[in-house]
Amino acid sequence: MAIHFTGLSNQSTINKSERSQKDDATNSATDKQSSVQSGGTLAEDTVKLSGTAQTLQSQQSKISSLPDVDMDKVEQIKNAIAAGEYKIDTQKLANNMASMDSLF
Repeated sequence: MAIHFTGLSNQSTINKSERSQKDDATNSATDKQSSVQSGGTLAEDTVKLSGTAQTLQSQQSKISSLPDVDMDKVEQIKNAIAAGEYKIDTQKLANNMASMDSLF
């Protein structure tokens, strides 16, 4: 069974013959799956993640385990300010502020 969403901007337009070919391919796959079922019981639904999805999932779990604030970096900056060694690049700061302003 094919599911077609309407109103999505990134969905490509297909003509009637292409849709019927895709529906036929989907129906034949469904028929094959139905033939696997035996004894009147329903087959279980399964989901298989692609390699990209698995990578994204593992990266998300790694990121979620990281702290929100890098306390080592905070301590380095505190020590540099206390020692009078912290230098601010005003041009870089102004450019960053301008680029952030353009986002809104």
